[in-house]
Amino acid sequence: MSDDLAAVDVLLCRWGRRALRCESAALGFASCSILSSSAASDGFDTAIPKGVADADIEAVDGAVKRLPKLLQVVVIEVYQFGQGKSARAQAEKLGVDRLTLGKYLVSAHRKIVLDIGNQYRQNLPHSANGGSCLQQFIQPATI
Repeated sequence: MSDDLAAVDVLLCRWGRRALRCESAALGFASCSILSSSAASDGFDTAIPKGVADADIEAVDGAVKRLPKLLQVVVIEVYQFGQGKSARAQAEKLGVDRLTLGKYLVSAHRKIVLDIGNQYRQNLPHSANGGSCLQQFIQPATI
C-alpha cells in the first residue's frame, strides 16, 4: 500500500502541474500543446514522464472529483496551488495545523488508490493493458 501511496503522490504532482497549465491556456503537456514549444521554461518538466499517460492523469482527475469536498479542497490546494510552498504555509492557508494536513492527505491518497483500483479492476477482462494504470506505473516493464 505504501508503494501505491507514493505513486499517487507522483501522479497528483503531475495532475496539479497539468491542471495549472490547462488553466493558463497551455493545453497540458508539451506533446499536446503547440504553445509550449515556444514558451519560456518555468522550471517544471512539461514532457509526459515515462510510465505516465494521459489516461493516468484522467483517472487521477476523476478520483479527485469523487473525493469528499474537504479532501478535494486539500488536494487542490496542495497539488495545484501549493507546489513549492512549505507544509506549514499550506496548512496555514487551509486553516489547519501540519498534522491535520498530513492526515487529510493520507486519507485522500488512500481514497484515490482505492478509486483508481476499482475503476480498472472491473474492466480487466476487456482491458488491453491487463491492469490499472497505477499498477503499470509502479511495476517495471518486462521484456
